[in-house]
Amino acid sequence: MSTFDLVTRTFSDIPYMDESRAALLRSILREYEAREILEIGFYQGKSSVYIGAMLEDFGSGRLVTIDKATARDRSPNIFDLMKSTGLERRITPRFAERSYTWELQRMINSQPRPQFDLCYFDGGHQWDRTGFGVVLVDMLLKPGGLLVLDDMNWSMAGSAYHRKNPETMNAYSEDERSAKTVRLAWDTLLPHLGYSHIREYPAIGWGVARKNG
Repeated sequence: MSTFDLVTRTFSDIPYMDESRAALLRSILREYEAREILEIGFYQGKSSVYIGAMLEDFGSGRLVTIDKATARDRSPNIFDLMKSTGLERRITPRFAERSYTWELQRMINSQPRPQFDLCYFDGGHQWDRTGFGVVLVDMLLKPGGLLVLDDMNWSMAGSAYHRKNPETMNAYSEDERSAKTVRLAWDTLLPHLGYSHIREYPAIGWGVARKNG
């Protein structure tokens, strides 16, 4: 049994990445020979162990993944999933007290600066974090590296969490509430940064872009 299949069998009841999305991501990693991976947002770590499993099955590679410090308190958490699959050597979790943007700053200013082949971006969908986060991730991607954006059509007004907690939108204007902020980054920032749009996957809300160079 492959490590990928082990993750599928063991964690079928854990959100959020399902087998079909993981299989698509695996095909992208394989096609572009991406082995040094950055992930923004892991929740309980299912997507992380899927990526770790892909790298294990490929025989090389490393994932650095970032989420808030509160992710430690989830049950099971990313460490439980890593231990269950024996993927500790493939995955390095990093925990942010407030925002993943500060962790990205730390990585950018570390010596030597890490450089990644691909970033799977699934965190902090408001414009401030998404827009700034994309700019910071760009500084960590190699020329020719890939950016996979999740939730391309997410909006605050359409979010189940924000609809249940409408007070969380009080500080935002109507147009910002309704804006598809990840798509704004796709349409506005990526061309400015010199990225080529490779493909959208509307059924799952993904967009894949490539850094020129």
